[in-house]
Amino acid sequence: MSPKLDHLLAKLNQQPLDRDLGGITVEISEQLSERAKIDGQTWRLRTAAMALLVMGGAAVSASTASAVAPSPSPFAAWSSLAPSTLLEPSE
Repeated sequence: MSPKLDHLLAKLNQQPLDRDLGGITVEISEQLSERAKIDGQTWRLRTAAMALLVMGGAAVSASTASAVAPSPSPFAAWSSLAPSTLLEPSE
C-alpha cells in the first residue's frame, strides 16, 4: 500500500468508535427478519397470481376446445375414412 494510505488508516484506527457495536447484531437480525417477511409475502402473492393464471388458462382452454368441433376430413388420423383404415382388413 502507499505510505499515505497507511498513514490515513493508522489515523483512523486511533479515533474512537462513533457508536457501541454491542447491539449491532440484534439490529441486523431484526432487519433481516423484516426483509424475510416481506420476501415471503411477495413470493406467496406471486404464487397465488400464477395459480390463478394457470387455472384461468385451463378453464379458457377447456371451454374453447369443447366449443370447436374438428371438421371431418378423410386425411385426419382419427377419421374412419383415413386411407390407413381403409387398407386394413375389417374384423
